Amino acid sequence: MNPELLAQELESHDFDYFMDSMLDDVSDDVDKRQGSIIYDALGPAATQLAEESLQMATVVRAAYTKTAPGEFLDYRAPERGTVRQAATTAQVLAKFLDSNGAAIGNVELGDQFASVGEEPIFYHVTSVNDDQTAILTADEVGTTANGYLGQILPVTPNDALSWAEIIAVTVPAKDSETDDHLRERLLSPDAYNAYGGNVADYLDMLSKISDVGAGQVYPTWQGGGTVKLVIVNNELRAASTSLIGQVKKTIDPIEFEGQGYGLAPVGHAVTVVAPTEVQIDIESTVTTDSQATVSSVEAQIKAGIESYFAKRREAWDDVDKVTGRGYSLTVYRSQILSEIMRIEGVINATLPTLNGAESDVVMTFSGEVSELPVVGEVVLHG
Repeated sequence: MNPELLAQELESHDFDYFMDSMLDDVSDDVDKRQGSIIYDALGPAATQLAEESLQMATVVRAAYTKTAPGEFLDYRAPERGTVRQAATTAQVLAKFLDSNGAAIGNVELGDQFASVGEEPIFYHVTSVNDDQTAILTADEVGTTANGYLGQILPVTPNDALSWAEIIAVTVPAKDSETDDHLRERLLSPDAYNAYGGNVADYLDMLSKISDVGAGQVYPTWQGGGTVKLVIVNNELRAASTSLIGQVKKTIDPIEFEGQGYGLAPVGHAVTVVAPTEVQIDIESTVTTDSQATVSSVEAQIKAGIESYFAKRREAWDDVDKVTGRGYSLTVYRSQILSEIMRIEGVINATLPTLNGAESDVVMTFSGEVSELPVVGEVVLHG
């Protein structure tokens, strides 16, 4: 019997199970019907035993990584030398204008701002740029701040300020790691130990930088001692310049490159870049039933295609399963067609063309370029 079957058996031990078991030990010449003295006397005990049995089933599941929930799973993580990845805060780029529309330079570190809306997001200034823009960091953790662009209001008084606006999310945040994702990491077999600047070591370094969503490692890409890291943000899109700078500073500071003042070993010159986003235009002819039109299902189809591309980007850092080295990723026409056919009201569709060609799109991964697929123009014919 495996642990799950044991837990299920314990869960099956309910009130009736224990009551029947106890009544079986009572002489048959005693009234054992519901409402009798002996039945009512045994009732509280049967209830307590049933509750204890449910708790024992929970304990059985909590004892194993495969089924442990929440904090029980957190306690298993240190056994594999890791912890649950915590939620992070978003960093955004903001501009500040006076009443004449000119940039002002009197915004200071620590100044507070808030987004516009019923539930405002609060920010504080963490750095001021030479062009009088500034980097703001959200006060709350999680992905809520990833979706806000637009006007922000000063919390810290500033008489010179007439308009403030978030113009870009430079480092998106992420939510706390889910049980399923943490469990997958804990149960994944280790092909190699992270040690001494090998590929596994660099992947381990990147995994500990909270603002990095995923990364690829290209060792000796320009000869011995050179390493290239290609990184994406927490939304699995190409990393911004500021995020690249943060990672470079953490792993191999540019002013001390190769000298071991970051996480990289002595003698390793590390280059950090973002992948090249490749827009893929999609075109298909869609047939709908009598209750729908192409225009009525277009938004749903586009959302389905976006979801498919997001799933493909989740596999962007997967090692090539054939060679066991390097990376491979393909955007498949058939899988895009499948997403289109999932939409209610769609009864048929042609195999889509990708970038005008009737073929799948294979991403290029090499020491020179690493590509990341994103949705381009979606054209649907009726």
